[in-house]
Amino acid sequence: MSEVDLSYLENPEVFAINVLKPTSSHKHYRHYEDLKNHQESFKQSLNGEWLFSYAPNPNMRNKTFYKAENVDYHDFKTIKVPGHIEMQGYGQMQYINTLYPWDGHEYLRPPYVSKTDNPVGSYICNFSIKPSLANKHIILRFEGVESAMNVYLNGHFVGYSEDSFTPSSFDITPYILSGTNKLAVEVFKHCSGSWLEDQDMWRFFGIFREVALYGLPDCYIEDVHVTTPLSDMYQKAKVNVALRMVGKDFHFKAKLMEDEDVVASYEGCDTNA
Repeated sequence: MSEVDLSYLENPEVFAINVLKPTSSHKHYRHYEDLKNHQESFKQSLNGEWLFSYAPNPNMRNKTFYKAENVDYHDFKTIKVPGHIEMQGYGQMQYINTLYPWDGHEYLRPPYVSKTDNPVGSYICNFSIKPSLANKHIILRFEGVESAMNVYLNGHFVGYSEDSFTPSSFDITPYILSGTNKLAVEVFKHCSGSWLEDQDMWRFFGIFREVALYGLPDCYIEDVHVTTPLSDMYQKAKVNVALRMVGKDFHFKAKLMEDEDVVASYEGCDTNA
């Protein structure tokens, strides 16, 4: 799908393009000492000051800002990420009880959104990969973006997501450069998903949670599923740990805790990962 085709903003069947499948929200550490010191060496935060441009609707946005070269940034200012756009001086905060924001202004029916009142935030973050992530598989993760976004890296379309309040992750390994990288994100306030909930809520938009890069090691735990079924007398529990591991080689150990059973299982590593 073309990065300039915005028809999917009004297509309820398109809510994610190139978004990786969800996994557990556990953390990765290189050594046990890193865990004790709360140092995530495989993570690089992109939080901070980003270049930013605001437009009242998609037609008025800077349509070429994501390109790698020859882009005019004269109208770009700065904005803090994470943070809602309205809380930083752009647009209008909206509190809605039982009406939609466009009720009384435009006649709209699902899944269509306004062509004149649908603000867009265009973000740019220039970064270089830190040494501990160099030559690794790089994942870009947004913890929360409201309500729809296009993601570009070094002029390439990376993906699209509408899952506002759940993380969205993208594999950006093919587009990473050894020097400075240009991450561009355009965020739309309304999309087809804007019709799904509208009772007693504030309407904000923007990159409102953390953005980070993750450099995956040769072998790592991709997903963790823990269940704790109780005994019939509710006095003991069995801890079941299912791991999905990805990488070249791994050694797996399960420690049996005193007075409880630990049942561990895992899915084999993908040697092509």
